[in-house]
Amino acid sequence: MAVIVLSSGCSLRSVAVNALSDTLAAGASVYASDNDPELVREAMPFNLKTLETLLESSPEHPELLLMACSTFTQYAAVFIQADAEVAEWENFDYELSARAKLRALNMYIRARDYCLRRVEAEYSGLSTQLRLSPDNAVSEFDLEDVETMYWLSASWGSAISLGLDQPDLAADLPVVRALLSRALALDEDYNRGALHGVSITLESVPELLGGSPERARAHFDRALELTSGLDASPYVALATGVSLAMQDRESFESLLDAALAVDPEADISIRLLNLVTQKRARLLLDHADELFEAPLPEEQDEQ
Repeated sequence: MAVIVLSSGCSLRSVAVNALSDTLAAGASVYASDNDPELVREAMPFNLKTLETLLESSPEHPELLLMACSTFTQYAAVFIQADAEVAEWENFDYELSARAKLRALNMYIRARDYCLRRVEAEYSGLSTQLRLSPDNAVSEFDLEDVETMYWLSASWGSAISLGLDQPDLAADLPVVRALLSRALALDEDYNRGALHGVSITLESVPELLGGSPERARAHFDRALELTSGLDASPYVALATGVSLAMQDRESFESLLDAALAVDPEADISIRLLNLVTQKRARLLLDHADELFEAPLPEEQDEQ
């Protein structure tokens, strides 16, 4: 009788966890289509802690692990990293900006670790092999793993971009590159160009670390093609990743103007992303004078 009671309890708990998992998964599209970013910002922390609470009960639940990875990544990118830019450029509070960047970095790492746990649950030992031999390790993934590879590369790549001064993080760039390469080979148009969007950021790292402005632009062109130009984020990614790094102000402003020209109502499935991205584009344009060096007198004469 005790065995029956205990097994029934475990079964009921599993059913409850699965039901909540399905509910949270369905809620993701509700958040993505919302037209009030602040409302979503206030609601997401509850989701994050709910996911972690459920994972205490089912630590190897694949869907929960993937949701934790994706939700922490999005929250850090859309809200926390944006806070760092506002603190630095609007309020000139560099200490607050540094704290926000560190918080975003820690969230990206937490997200990455959830995705690695998902990988380990599916392929025992593969999370370790990814660091040891990334090109060989990613060959284990197949088409059904593309979503996991996308969120793993997005979280890991975002952590690296904020922690390029940390050798342990920067050393993992080949892993992210291998993940994206494999995912693109399996499903190049996944989620209407999402892999190309991440690749723009990856290729925007310094050339000494393997970045390439030409490859970033190629991914940008393909992302625009796959999204029909309805996603503002590729414009901002190329503007901040390539144009700003090359101090090409004309290209920078043109890309941000194009981002602002996107109609958020044209595709409500990414309405929230577009609204937040356009807010960032306006902030960047407002502070272009601070982001670009003033031309030397002889350059002004030539102009």
